[in-house]
Amino acid sequence: MSNAPHHDLYAPRWISEDQTPKNLFNEILPGLFMGGTADDGTIDFPTELQGLNDENPFDAVITLYSWAQPMGWGVEELRYGFADAEVEHFDVNKLLATARWAHSRWVDGDRVLIRCQAGLNRSGLVTALTLMLIGYQAVEAIALIRANRAEVALFNNAFVDWLVSVAPQLLGSLTSESAA
Repeated sequence: MSNAPHHDLYAPRWISEDQTPKNLFNEILPGLFMGGTADDGTIDFPTELQGLNDENPFDAVITLYSWAQPMGWGVEELRYGFADAEVEHFDVNKLLATARWAHSRWVDGDRVLIRCQAGLNRSGLVTALTLMLIGYQAVEAIALIRANRAEVALFNNAFVDWLVSVAPQLLGSLTSESAA
């Protein structure tokens, strides 16, 4: 597959209020959620400690925004903070391992949240990879995310191009390695 830009998949650059997420998180498929971090949900804001018996809406959470408050009791959390930049600026092996962790937890029946800061790009990248691990094509995964999260999800065009051009080969090599 070529590394040509996929302009037809690019999210709009100038948006209206109705194109942005209305909720902190949205369900993409049953049990698989994508979202962001509340403005006051960062480590520089004091927070009340959660009680041991407080209910959590998620069993497993991937946090991709380094400044996000950690999840509460009883939630398995994987944290891998990386910049909303070109994929080549962070460890792709860790990115793929993160998506595999989300996939594993989700197919085991956990309610999984993949979150970043705004809940659009980094969480979209890992959510798309998770969907691709169950057989979605990149274009289908992006469309599903935009339909269920926000029209502007995955507006980082470098992520879109990478998902379409590079990720399928990397994920294909992962599945052939695990089958061996």
